[in-house]
Amino acid sequence: MWVRTPLAVVMLGLALTGCGNNANPNEVPPTTTTSAAQHVSEPVTAGKDQDGKDIPLAIGQGLTVRLTANPSTGYLWELTQLDQSMVRQDGGAEYEQDASPRDMVGVGGTSIWRFTARAPGATRLVLEYRRPWEQGIEPAERFTLNLNVT
Repeated sequence: MWVRTPLAVVMLGLALTGCGNNANPNEVPPTTTTSAAQHVSEPVTAGKDQDGKDIPLAIGQGLTVRLTANPSTGYLWELTQLDQSMVRQDGGAEYEQDASPRDMVGVGGTSIWRFTARAPGATRLVLEYRRPWEQGIEPAERFTLNLNVT
């Protein structure tokens, strides 16, 4: 019985040695790198000052358009032109009311539109400020951006 115990210990040691790592100790493990294409650029914000301008966007990059508005007058900004296969609108327009002194009603604010570049190409974004029920009448204002997605 005393001979079997050392033999069992030796066999257990050999079995555990066989379970080791077969990797070459001189081999350097591969590193992972992040390509520049995976990096999404910061969102772009455009307003009245960028009307008619060319705006470059990278795929995945966000675009926020902020325009003054006052829905209490009946006027709203409407999206009238955009190739949404290239640049997609994210949700509906939002409205931020300006601070109002003494809780006055009818105070204007900002209409906020969010978009995301989806595919390469060029498209035109057009927003028109109009009263939706007035058909056949030119909009009070028009806002245009020429978007170039790469």
